[in-house]
Amino acid sequence: MTGEGFELDFRLSARERFAGLEACARMASRRRDATLHFLSHPLLAAILAPLLGYIWIAWLLRVFEAVSAGGVAALTQRFGVFDGLFGLFLTWLILDHAWGQLARFWGREKAMRAGREGVNWGAQRLRADSGGLAVELAARSTHYRWPAFIGLERTRRFVLLMLAPGLGVAIPRRAFASEAETESFCGFAERHIAEAKCPGA
Repeated sequence: MTGEGFELDFRLSARERFAGLEACARMASRRRDATLHFLSHPLLAAILAPLLGYIWIAWLLRVFEAVSAGGVAALTQRFGVFDGLFGLFLTWLILDHAWGQLARFWGREKAMRAGREGVNWGAQRLRADSGGLAVELAARSTHYRWPAFIGLERTRRFVLLMLAPGLGVAIPRRAFASEAETESFCGFAERHIAEAKCPGA
């Protein structure tokens, strides 16, 4: 911290960078799906996941039993429209979620292999002053003026300076010398973001 702003030097790993990107994305989904956000509660997830899995497996067993006993014709007679559509929807939901998680993991690993230290991660210097925020790496430097940001969010691991829903600059909390410095930076950034939104205030 300097008299006019902040200067932080830290090293960002590839996995930490992607964790920061995911934290920004979660902020967007939390606001977009506010009515369903309660479903992400660990206790509810622990209850609902086995229940949905049990219903799905039971439905698949009934399908297998009907087909093995009388073929496709027996299958169409056994299941009504509601049961059939519900089973198909549940199958799509589970497979889509599993495929999404696999694609997300594979895409992240592929990007990590393709990325180069100094371009996406590695040693970084972050400077914040009244003019904005600058992020300097070995191979590039990015400068943001305060009007570029729409807000600031805090998570357990990151301070997120949001540029748009789902997109932002993630600063690891460990980059700050203390919790007091973290809060001082957050107050500094929030004040400048608010002033940029209302220049005449």
